[in-house]
Parts: sequence; structure tokens; C-alpha cells
Amino acid sequence: MMRSILPLIFLLILSLTLYADEAIISDDGREVLIRDDGSWEFRSGDRYANTKDGRRIKLKADGTWVYVGNAPLITKEQARTTTVDIKLQKVEFEVHKQKVHKNVRKESQTVFYINVDVSPLAEEPLSIKDTDLSRIKVDDDKGNDYPVISITPETTDVAPDSNQTFVIRTQDTPSLWDGVKSVELTIEPGVFGNEKPIRFSRKYHDIEEVNVKGFEKKK
Repeated sequence: MMRSILPLIFLLILSLTLYADEAIISDDGREVLIRDDGSWEFRSGDRYANTKDGRRIKLKADGTWVYVGNAPLITKEQARTTTVDIKLQKVEFEVHKQKVHKNVRKESQTVFYINVDVSPLAEEPLSIKDTDLSRIKVDDDKGNDYPVISITPETTDVAPDSNQTFVIRTQDTPSLWDGVKSVELTIEPGVFGNEKPIRFSRKYHDIEEVNVKGFEKKK
């Protein structure tokens, strides 16, 4: 008897999941409640809009407006939620050349500068604690991987209405001779408070090569 009832219970749970009431935003910016019985209604006379500088605002029915957070956005160089804005500021190929006898020894690192900006509406600071480097990956469009060797700072709190620049370094740099056209940085969920993976990319020809005096040795 129990075995025959189980499929029915499963279908009931599935139907409730698929057809539960849901609040959505219409194309004209109004909040709408769609019900599982096929009906709908406006939640209020308020509407929502995005400003040119990336802010999400509520336009109230009484003629006033309030800031409700960032306007969500995902591009190849920016990932923005309502409370956190993460941008790829720049990428550099740092190169150190040293003459050894008649030869030239070359070391290089790929360096990503990531800006994390926390909205003033965030309820608490964004806490970055001992970031696991295995959750950050760098590769190129030819499938070559570049091990991440450091992130600076490793541990910090980014308070609401403030920002922090993080520097991510990898061992080696792509070679133009290999036909590389772009470099991609993948940040797994949780590294910067992100719920989903973030994938940033930068074209090879848009990355500047910088000569440096040397690199800090790992302890």
C-alpha cells in the first residue's frame, strides 16, 4: 500500500514546487504576483528602474523613490548583484629578465586586479577569510592552465559602502607564439560572496607587459 502511495506523494510535491506562487517583475517594472491557480495581481503601484550608473531604484506610487541596491549585471569584466559589485580592473603580464652568463633567464606572472565594492544597503561586511587558491582558476583560450600562487589581501572585511582591490597572481604568462587570444579568470562561489561562479576574460592584446625587478619568493 505504501509503495503505491509514494509516487502520488512525489507528484504532489513536484506540482507544488513547479506551481507555487511567485513574485516577479514585469517588463514595465511593476511587481506582480503570479499564483499557481493561473491568476495574478499587482503587488503594489510601485515600479522599478535602473539608473545609468547601475543603481536599482523603486519608483513609489506616491511620487517618491528609494534606492534598493545595485542593478544586477553580468559581463566579461563585471559581476554585480544587489549588494556587491565585482569588477576586473586590469590584467598585467609582469616579466623579470636576468642575464646569466650569455643567456637571459626570464620569469613571468599574470596579475589580475579585482575591485570588490559593497553596497551601502548591505546588512553586514563582506568577510574574506583565508581564501582557498584552488577555488580560483586561470586559463587561456587554448586550454592552458596557470596555477594561482597568491591573492592579496588573503583575509579582510569589506564594510558596507566601501571597496577593496584584490591582487591575484599566477605562475607564468601565456605566449603569443601559441596563438593565445584571451585569458580567463574563474572565481568559484563564495570567494567574494558570490553565489554563482564568476568568469572574467580579457583579450591578450589588451594586456600590458610590465618589466619588474623580481618576484617575492614564496615562504
